[in-house]
Amino acid sequence: MRRYYKTPYEPKGLMKVFNMGFHPTFLYIFPMLWFYSLPFNFLVDSIVLLIGFKIFGKQKVWHNWRKSILLSWLFGYAADITAAFLMLAFEFAAGAMFHTSVMANPFSGPGQFLCTLFAVLLAGFLIYIFNAKVALRKTELDDKAKRKVALLMAIVTMPFPFFMPVMF
Repeated sequence: MRRYYKTPYEPKGLMKVFNMGFHPTFLYIFPMLWFYSLPFNFLVDSIVLLIGFKIFGKQKVWHNWRKSILLSWLFGYAADITAAFLMLAFEFAAGAMFHTSVMANPFSGPGQFLCTLFAVLLAGFLIYIFNAKVALRKTELDDKAKRKVALLMAIVTMPFPFFMPVMF
């Protein structure tokens, strides 16, 4: 997305400076970061699942982890990617209609903040649904414990870095 800004070192502000959103699209711009992002997400999802199983399941922690980690990790990543595409849609719409950026600084206005909040909450909702209905289905937990573990996963693994400004 191209943005034109007046620069302080050009008297008339004629120099073009381009701004490109970073965090939701960094995996597409820097494909080598997939190798770091995938194992990091797997590690975080594993830790949160193990904590959730220890707190709410209290028995067969590793057995339940083995039955659910792969689906939880994949569906969590799919939810994050869905939220990133939604953020891109917000970015393009904001740039076309209002000549502003949602991803540059989500705290620069109420519209930018609400768009980012909606994308993050959508990702959290999808993570909860995917975990409660699909990933934790084969575990040996009762339904109440499955919902609690799914809620813990959703709250802790939501893509909160979307709120991080890429331009100050």
